[in-house]
Amino acid sequence: MKYKIHNAVVIGAGTMGAAIAAHLANAGVPVTLLDIVPRKLTPEQEAKGLTLEDPQVRNSIVQGGLERALKSRPASFISKAHAALVTVGNLEDDLEAAMRSADWVIEAIIENLEIKRSLMERLDALRQPHTIISSNTSGIPLASIAEGRSEGFRQHFLGTHFFNPPRYLKLLEIIPTPDTLPEVVRFISHFGEYRLGKGIVPCKDTPNFIGNRMAFGSGAFALHYIVENGYTVEEVDAITGPLIGRPKTATFRLMDLVGIDVWDYVGRNLA
Repeated sequence: MKYKIHNAVVIGAGTMGAAIAAHLANAGVPVTLLDIVPRKLTPEQEAKGLTLEDPQVRNSIVQGGLERALKSRPASFISKAHAALVTVGNLEDDLEAAMRSADWVIEAIIENLEIKRSLMERLDALRQPHTIISSNTSGIPLASIAEGRSEGFRQHFLGTHFFNPPRYLKLLEIIPTPDTLPEVVRFISHFGEYRLGKGIVPCKDTPNFIGNRMAFGSGAFALHYIVENGYTVEEVDAITGPLIGRPKTATFRLMDLVGIDVWDYVGRNLA
């Protein structure tokens, strides 16, 4: 089967999901960005007399993610024209229609195995035979996420781990499972390199893969060093950045950039 990416779907409009959608749009790929429907009105929405059934409320989570991406610094989008390639929606009203034309679906939701499995069950029922499904998990084993899915799903499922911010960080980890078709791995690797401008690193399906496994090890050492020796965060960043050939984000600025919540998930994957 010959694969092409004419339309993509990104599920999860958080920091990573919205930025991945932006990077796909920058490459000229129309993207549908989806997230959950709010269960409660905000005070601002209540003041406007809106209800949970109003479309702007139902899409407010994903719209907020897109707006943050539009305002992000460094910029996630090349231009407003590229941002126009992103269509927003929600998982209750728009998933089925989006899946009809989706060539590639990227999951970028919370790092919770059961929630991911539940989403994959829905995608399995809706995907087209050619649709590639990938997870942006930062370290949950892909075989666990795909457990119980159909053969066709598992053959077209793999990990595509982008790094934040996706437009600027070159690394893209590609993580197949034993069931992933070799031609799917080759296609996504080629697309990632030549269309998205990424440096592709194939990884085995082990907890945290390569990048986060290394980063967590050095970060955990830095935390231990602070506790044992009384150094400050600023002092550790001063000696673990450009001074030793690493980026200026050093250790703790990197944790802030990645997100403390993600760092916590990464650590739990190794527990």
